[in-house]
Amino acid sequence: MTPLQTFGVNPLGSLVLALVVPFVIVLFGTYLGVLGALQTFFGESSWQDVSTAEEE
Repeated sequence: MTPLQTFGVNPLGSLVLALVVPFVIVLFGTYLGVLGALQTFFGESSWQDVSTAEEE
């Protein structure tokens, strides 16, 4: 059995999969969205670059 199938057999494991996997997907999507917004609107790749450019 693969580790993922082992989690699915256990009721607690399936609950963890049902909560953690969507959370990680949403978190990763949010990260990509913020990174895309930084590059689109500011032309920078991090918030530090944006704040440094505004101070100058």
